[in-house]
Amino acid sequence: MRIEVLYSELCCLYGDKGNMEFLHKCLPDAEFLHTQLNETPAFLDGGVHVVYLCSMSEKSQELVLDRLMPYREKIASLAKNGDTIFFFVGNAMELLGQYIQREDGSRVEALGLFDIHSVRQTPNRFNSLMRIDFQGQELLGFTTRFSHSFGLTEEIALGHVIAGAGENPDSKLEGICSGNVIATYLSGPVLVANPDFAHWFLNRIGAPQDRLPFEETLREAYKHRKKDFDRPDLEMA
Repeated sequence: MRIEVLYSELCCLYGDKGNMEFLHKCLPDAEFLHTQLNETPAFLDGGVHVVYLCSMSEKSQELVLDRLMPYREKIASLAKNGDTIFFFVGNAMELLGQYIQREDGSRVEALGLFDIHSVRQTPNRFNSLMRIDFQGQELLGFTTRFSHSFGLTEEIALGHVIAGAGENPDSKLEGICSGNVIATYLSGPVLVANPDFAHWFLNRIGAPQDRLPFEETLREAYKHRKKDFDRPDLEMA
């Protein structure tokens, strides 16, 4: 199995790199490719099973889009019909929409895989703990971002918000799970924090595991986190 991590010199916020460190523990024989900003992505030539992109600054979003836009048709084809899974977390999800609106009202064109768009509100940062219903399991995590997204539908959404933030303050939908795209505003090592989701993800990429590394510890941590998230006095946002 080949897993490509895109632009880690720019996309390295909020502990998101922990997802790939954990995946390496799960799949020690997999080949991990780390593609830098001025290198040609390996997935263009095929044979890459997972492409990972994670949280970045708003300036970096525009640099990353500049590099990826020449390949948008290839990305769209792979996302719909190919064998490559695109796993985008944090504000990397915003690159999948039609455009990102800057603070001055101008727009930067995005990859256009889905009919959604994002609106920045810098310097107002939006922070929220998040509980998401995903196929009957509860994902726990947080979001920290300067943007909201609009246009998610039931058909493409990853899940429904139980508590905390959706794609925007008026939406209870969160993330994308459509075709070969898995994306979420959740930041941090989502796979580490949610062992059931980690099992689902490994099955989705064709690498099921009987047991996760440190599974007992991960489940104990999840249980304690959920207890904290269930506190009636806890402010989610």
